[in-house]
Amino acid sequence: MAKQAAEDAEAQAREILLEERARQAEAHTLSNLDEWLQSCKSLDELFQIVAKFMGYLLPDSFGELYLYSNSRDVLDGACEWGQDGMMNDHITPDSCWSLRRGRAYEHSPNTLCFPCDHLRPELSGQLGEYICIPVIAHGDTVGLLHINFAATDKSSVAKALGQFVTRCAEHISLAIAKVKLRDELHDQSIRDPLTGLYNRRYFMDAMRRETVSSDRGEKGFGLISFDADKFKTFNDNHGHEAGDLVLRALAERMVAVMPDDAICARIGGEEFAILVPKTDLDEALACAESLRRDVEAIEVRTAFGPLPRVTISSGVVAHDGGATPPSVLMKQ
Repeated sequence: MAKQAAEDAEAQAREILLEERARQAEAHTLSNLDEWLQSCKSLDELFQIVAKFMGYLLPDSFGELYLYSNSRDVLDGACEWGQDGMMNDHITPDSCWSLRRGRAYEHSPNTLCFPCDHLRPELSGQLGEYICIPVIAHGDTVGLLHINFAATDKSSVAKALGQFVTRCAEHISLAIAKVKLRDELHDQSIRDPLTGLYNRRYFMDAMRRETVSSDRGEKGFGLISFDADKFKTFNDNHGHEAGDLVLRALAERMVAVMPDDAICARIGGEEFAILVPKTDLDEALACAESLRRDVEAIEVRTAFGPLPRVTISSGVVAHDGGATPPSVLMKQ
């Protein structure tokens, strides 16, 4: 009896030691994940780390991370691992049992459960164990983590790894919230709140960067500056709300007409500026003329009817090297 008791005690001690080592390994893994996630400078970089980490942690699995779109009506595919381009572009919130129930959902073919609608049709006949976990940050559901264990021969994998994967999801969700908040604050610091265009400070910084590139021998850039003709009359005759509508309409036309790499900014009041990279004077003049024609064609309407036609007066200059500073270019 004494020998049996000693063996039982020894077995229990080994089991406790193994559990403690497992907890330490788990804590180390989460700490390593946190270190990488906190070092991310963008959401795209964060998605790369999540995919790499999950693929390394769960080599016998494949899965996806989805994030809610700004409209909150769908979730967009953010990243995937263990598969080759099979992630859905979008899924709806009601297509996943975990989002509908507000908690992690574990699916096993040996229990009473039902598959989520967001699973690909080709998996329906070979559906194994998987887990869906809502990605929640500061009480707000921001996305979904789906992990499928169908490729493994192990049983009860989802149940065994469910708690650990859920903790991984918590760390991922907090990192996503942090990067999103940082991006929002940065965006607010460089954007004009009325039009959504870049502000003067960001525009001047962009001009300095392009000037340095041009001085190093790269192709220069075009600069277009303009303001709305007789803008004061819009405010005096129709009110400041009408003036705001005109400014927003001008901003929309700028973004629509200019090349994708152009930097459109509201410098102040009714004054706007556009930097067109890798552009000479003739190309910049063509862009300015295209914008002038497009602006003349727009119709700005208020609750009391259409406003008078909006026109602009532009100045165009090109920088192709030299020592002219950005502040001087703006005045030419």
